[in-house]
Amino acid sequence: MQGRVRSGSVGLLLLLSVLLGTVPTAQAQFGVGVQIDCDDDPVMNVHPLENDDVEITCTVTNNGQVQESISVDYEWQDDDPRVDMSLSEDSFDLAAGDEEDFTVVFSGSPRIEADLELGFDLIATVTSAAMIPIEQLNQTATYSGDFSVETFGMVDLTVTDRSTRNMEASEEVNIAFTMSNDGNDEDRIEVNIVNRADLEAAGFTFPQGTFVAETVAVDGTSVERSLVIRSPSDVAEEIRMQVILAATSSNDGTAEVSEVQVSVVVAPTSSTTSLGGGLEELSQDDLQLYGLIAGGALLALVLLGLVGRMLRKAGGPELEEVITDLPEEPVAAPKAIVPSVDEFDAMFDDLGGEDDLDAAFADL
Repeated sequence: MQGRVRSGSVGLLLLLSVLLGTVPTAQAQFGVGVQIDCDDDPVMNVHPLENDDVEITCTVTNNGQVQESISVDYEWQDDDPRVDMSLSEDSFDLAAGDEEDFTVVFSGSPRIEADLELGFDLIATVTSAAMIPIEQLNQTATYSGDFSVETFGMVDLTVTDRSTRNMEASEEVNIAFTMSNDGNDEDRIEVNIVNRADLEAAGFTFPQGTFVAETVAVDGTSVERSLVIRSPSDVAEEIRMQVILAATSSNDGTAEVSEVQVSVVVAPTSSTTSLGGGLEELSQDDLQLYGLIAGGALLALVLLGLVGRMLRKAGGPELEEVITDLPEEPVAAPKAIVPSVDEFDAMFDDLGGEDDLDAAFADL
């Protein structure tokens, strides 16, 4: 019986030798071999609004001479709790020369710093050949790759005072602001006056330029910066405009622009000649009104003089006497007595004609 068992064992060994063959390399010992390859290494977009998993495709190949069962596993060279890896499949049965694709999925937290790089290994192991377990032969293949993070830019512009700037002609005002870096890498942030052409067309100038730039660390904020706006030197009518400031990322040309608008109002230049005592602030309508009042007062004086002249001619009391005899306590105003036409004629007859009227005006 023992002889038969020995004879069967020798026969089995001879059969395996024929089926598996003899290959001198370690990876294809006894005609067993495996290979694993992947496309580009994973680069993850960790933008908070676009934080999707990233996938790569890998291929496992049976490059032996018999059918093989192959298992695939992974391991990180460096651990990071913010990143995870998984396989769409981890075991394959392949005939000699066949291959099969599988997917490696990487997931990660948003806002991971762009300088993070993690090495990883994918290990394919032959677990059996020709239906015979041969794990002890240690037939394996390894793919080594690097996981990295894509740089993204996110900036925030904050204007310290967003109130309307009320200006006079040839006046300068500062618009102060800070720049924040909400991206995942150090960024050179630029702030520009984007409607510069419209402002210049209206007569505004920018003594210190129209943009400011500063390098800001991740999660950092710049020192307070400012841009200076100078109003036109001659303003015919009130000007109302917006100054539009925009912050952009130098790291990421697709990053959203952060904009802030500040209103400026420029009062018209005064065209009134300075008269002193605050009179230069009077409007044209005010001057016309005061002119009418002055003219009315002058006419009243002329009429008073004429009435006094007529009273003297008529032998009545002098105007001064009438005013002197007025009671000190205020009394109700008497009703106006309208003289008849004959009385007016008599008064003018007493003046002695046109010569006396001329004389009355001459006395004024």
